[in-house]
Amino acid sequence: MSKKQPFNVGDLVQFKHNHLKVTSLKTGIVLGHNTNNNRFKVKVNKKDYWVSEDKIKLLSKVVKGASK
Repeated sequence: MSKKQPFNVGDLVQFKHNHLKVTSLKTGIVLGHNTNNNRFKVKVNKKDYWVSEDKIKLLSKVVKGASK
């Protein structure tokens, strides 16, 4: 049985990023999903981050077919 992924490409998400003992809150857009280790590729400004599903908070779902 396949588990439905909680985030789709285009969703707006937020996560905490730790680097050199400095924690910052990042907001970005989901670009992809790696099913092997259940991580999502998130674009923040011009940089990509691979973030575990349990570290991500959904801010807004993408609406498909909204623009015409």
